[in-house]
Amino acid sequence: MRLIVRPPSAAFSRALSEHPDVGAIDVGRAVVQHQAFVAALRAAGIDVVELPPDPGCADACFVSDVLFTLPRADDPEGPADLLVAGRPGAESRRPEVAAVAARGRELAEQARAYEIVAPGEIDFGDVIVYGDRVAIGVSARTNEHGARQLAAAVAAAGYRAFLCPVSDRLHLATAITVLRRDRLIGTAAGFASLDDAGLEVAPAGEVERLLLPDNELVGANVLAVGGRCFVPAGNPVAVALMRAAGETVVELDLSQFTLADGGPTCLVTHVW
Repeated sequence: MRLIVRPPSAAFSRALSEHPDVGAIDVGRAVVQHQAFVAALRAAGIDVVELPPDPGCADACFVSDVLFTLPRADDPEGPADLLVAGRPGAESRRPEVAAVAARGRELAEQARAYEIVAPGEIDFGDVIVYGDRVAIGVSARTNEHGARQLAAAVAAAGYRAFLCPVSDRLHLATAITVLRRDRLIGTAAGFASLDDAGLEVAPAGEVERLLLPDNELVGANVLAVGGRCFVPAGNPVAVALMRAAGETVVELDLSQFTLADGGPTCLVTHVW
């Protein structure tokens, strides 16, 4: 498994965001924080593939939203069986897709390639995968057409897809992320999105829930990879819960990406 990343460009100061302090983004600091993030991933033994910055796209560092790959559900450690190029809900982000998708296809030549087409719209930040379950948020950035196109694609790879309502935040993964196939971390609103889609989405006894207070929403965005959980610094409850559960936690200063409504999961796209 490899991770594609893309450093922020000078355009990052214009990133789409509902954060009240978005105007305080410091691109220089963001570049340094991204470099430290990539170094931490590589220190964990992760194969990181770095694309050049895109000076024309303010949000291009958030590569998770534009490309999605999965191995077959019955071979979770195997190669990518599925590669899906997205169609972001924000029209300004659609030019980001081509370069990331092209690199993904080079890395996963054997994968079946799909593309989300109009009227479908999807940001893959609205998607979390745990075991053979794929939860797809229907949000301001992902409409039902896009969600159903992805659901059909992942079903062909042996997964169960669930469409989950997201009405109070940017993406599903803003408030809930995956630590292990049977362990999730998130706020009450994040878990409510899953529960609203049905009891089988995250049933008690099968899926452990690490519940965060609302004031640690930023701590719900955790990248679990390489045997470590990468979390934005400044979220002590999240860190304590994960460590108590036996996870190895790495805290990183990602404050400039938080100002752009992003976190560690947003900065990578997985290619099996």
